[in-house]
Parts: sequence; C-alpha cells; structure tokens
Amino acid sequence: MLHKNSSILFSVSVLSASLCLSACQKQNDDAEQSVSTPKVAQVQPKPVPFEFTANVDNIPVQLPACEGNNCPEFQVQRLKTNYAFIDQQVDTAIIATLRDNLDLTMVNPAASELAASEPQTNDLRQQVQQYAKAFLALNQELKKMNANPQISFHVQPKILRKQDYWVTVQLNSDSFLGGAHGAAAQQYLMFDLKHQQQLHLNDILLPDRRNALLKQLHQQFAQWVEAQKLADNVQEYEDAWPFKLTNNFYLSSQGLVLQYAEYEIGPYVVGMPSFTIPYAQLKGILKPEYLPKPEITQTKTASKVQHST
Repeated sequence: MLHKNSSILFSVSVLSASLCLSACQKQNDDAEQSVSTPKVAQVQPKPVPFEFTANVDNIPVQLPACEGNNCPEFQVQRLKTNYAFIDQQVDTAIIATLRDNLDLTMVNPAASELAASEPQTNDLRQQVQQYAKAFLALNQELKKMNANPQISFHVQPKILRKQDYWVTVQLNSDSFLGGAHGAAAQQYLMFDLKHQQQLHLNDILLPDRRNALLKQLHQQFAQWVEAQKLADNVQEYEDAWPFKLTNNFYLSSQGLVLQYAEYEIGPYVVGMPSFTIPYAQLKGILKPEYLPKPEITQTKTASKVQHST
C-alpha cells in the first residue's frame, strides 16, 4: 500500500513539473517573439504633386510668298497643356492681344465697326488667320503710302513657374506696325490646378489688404522715380503719370512681382517697369498658402559607417 501511494505521488510530481516546464517555455517563447519582432513604424506617403505637361505650338497661317528683306513677319504660338481650362484662358488672352493691336475692319471695310471688331468664329486657328489678313492689309496700306517698313507681329506663351499646385504662364508679344518704334508686352496668368481656376490679384490677398499692398508698392515706385531722375519730385511725376496698382502680377522666388505695360505709369523711354515686393514684407498681406513654406531643420543622427580596408 505504501509502495502504491509512493508511485501515485511520484506520478503527480512528474505531471506538475511537466506543466510548469510547458508554461515557462510558452512564456519564454512569447518573450522571444516580442523581442525578435519589433514594431515597424508606418511611413506616411508623400503627397503626389499635380502632374503638369505643356507644349508650345505654332498656329499655321497663310501668308503670301515673299522674297527680300522687307517681308512681313507674323507668328502666333499657342500653349497646349493637360488642363483644358488653362488652354482656354491662354487662348482668350492671345485673341485679346491680337484685338488690341490689329484692326479687323481693314479686312472688310464695308462692314460696321461693331460687326468686324470680333472674329466670326470660335476656332482659334481661324481667328488668328483673320487677324493675319488684317496684318497683311495694313502692310498693303503702308506700301500705298510709299512707306516700306518690315512690319512684324509675334505672340509667344511660355511656362514661367510651376510650384505646388499652381502654374504661372507668361504671354510675350512684340510688334512693329509702322511708326516711330515697335511695341512689346508681357502678361502673366496664374492658375490654380487644384480648383482649376485662374487666380487674380485679389484671390491671393488677405481680405481688406489691397491698400496695404498699394502702400508697399508706392514706396518702391517713389524710389524708382527718384533713382531714374524722372522728375524733380515724385508728386510732379505723378501729376503727369498717375500711380496705380496693376493686376498684372506673378509670384517669383523672391516675392510678388507687379508688371506694368508700356505707357502705363511712364513714357516710352522707361519701358515696362516692374516692382518686386519681398515675401518678408508681405506677411499679413498675402494669404499664407502663397508665402514660402518655412524650412524645417531636421536633426540628422550621425551613423557610423565602417569601411573595410
């Protein structure tokens, strides 16, 4: 009887020891698994920038054959991007440039000025061809007057800047249509790719901050008048050429650039004045999203790299 009880006790002891060993082994396995499988930090994906592509193409026009040094030059280029709203706005600006410089009534003198002042089509190529005809008609009129200048007209759009979700298009034009000298112009069109719209000056300004911008701009204007010695004093100059805020602008890497046209705030000799207001002076005037983002200084952890020798 004693021997039987001893056997039972021995069996229970062995079973208990086995259970303890199994529990300990499981805890050790769990601990090893937690140590050997560290948590992987999730990396936030970088925002994908708005894809933007652009090409500049010549608009074909029919010009008569010409030889010699006095052949008229007429060239209009258009912008083709992957955003239809940009193409439409630039096309509209191109036609406005042609309309401001060429008179369609020269093509059809019998038509009323109102009827002939606008192209009779919505197709850009056909519209440009109508203005090319007006250009050639002007050339013929100059020849009848025994004037034989080489007249020219060029319109060229280009992408000036692409940053984040906005794009700036520069529309250049130059012409010589007889007279004492030629003419040139630079127009800037800023587009918001996110909301697919053209941005005007008021769109990038904080509410009720237009006068604050005007004050900053007038200070630069006054300094320009004095530096160029355009008059004895600024007020005398403004009596002849009143100062005003232009809506022709773009954002450069340095600040807000405001571009004036010929004869807008000065005689022909001053050309096309432009003024740049640094971003540091535009805090509280520009909306924050149009100010440069502050550079974030990241502390780099030095890592030891062993080189085999």
